Amino acid sequence: MWLGLSLAKRLIKEKPETLSVMSRNINKLKEARNILLSEVGKDKSYSDIKINIIKCDLSMKESINEAFNNALINNSLDKEENSKNDTNYGNENNTRNRNKNIEKGNVDVNDINNIDVLICNAAYVSTEENTKLQMYDLIYTVNVNIYGNIDFISRVITYMKKKKSGTILFINSEGALYPIYGYSYYLMSKTSMWTYTHILDQELKYFNIHIANAFLPSIQTPGFVQENFKKPDVTKKIESLTSILNSDYAADKVINKIKQGRKFITLNLNGYMLSILHSGYRNPESYFDYLMHVSFCNIFVFISSLYKLYIEYVIKKKFHSILCN
Repeated sequence: MWLGLSLAKRLIKEKPETLSVMSRNINKLKEARNILLSEVGKDKSYSDIKINIIKCDLSMKESINEAFNNALINNSLDKEENSKNDTNYGNENNTRNRNKNIEKGNVDVNDINNIDVLICNAAYVSTEENTKLQMYDLIYTVNVNIYGNIDFISRVITYMKKKKSGTILFINSEGALYPIYGYSYYLMSKTSMWTYTHILDQELKYFNIHIANAFLPSIQTPGFVQENFKKPDVTKKIESLTSILNSDYAADKVINKIKQGRKFITLNLNGYMLSILHSGYRNPESYFDYLMHVSFCNIFVFISSLYKLYIEYVIKKKFHSILCN
């Protein structure tokens, strides 16, 4: 199961009024809706939850614009398909008029859906050595992982600032804290988004908008399995230093930590160690955190140096074998 679906399943337990899931893959959206509806049916207290599926390609501005407007007015993909079967041409005109009205602000506030929580999980991952990557990989990585996320976040912030509340969670990677071989474009994008969301937190915390990053290790998903087909052996050996987590387990831990008010979320010992190693400028989230940062920073610097030696050994061994051949 992919992480986005696991997060959506976990959010059902929080009994939201509306839960909207976005993806560029329509078949995955329909599959996700069926799974989420079965989750809703397990408990009578979930019966009032609306499940919306919305098509969105973060690499395309037009798609982002339409998806955001659909989220605002609870326009789910299954509703659109039903209306298209009735009046195809009329529905297209209604969609254009609706989008224009939203952009101009000519919409009744009561008709607008409040986006209380935004989780940014979509990302394009290219797992090859830099010399084997194409220009397409760079452009698509920037469009999806950076531009698309920033565009959608910026739109949501406009509404969150008006009501002075909201939560934005960005699903990041442990690799953003310790970049590794084979992820040049992907981790470049994740690191830049960490900087971006850190600055957003400074700008928006007094509007009662909570900005958080979840720095996750490898998650067992269909996408992770596909990545391993192209992943260099060096990358696989380096990744073996950390744990691979089940998507449902990771989703549960992330949501629980968001509820606790955490902003810098990690899920295992390696992640916790990296969080302390990167605590120099970052504000501690509690006095206990500050105490842990001061107490363990030197120890973790020593431990991380052992990791670095091993990683350097793995990389050197690979290139030594190439030179010998």
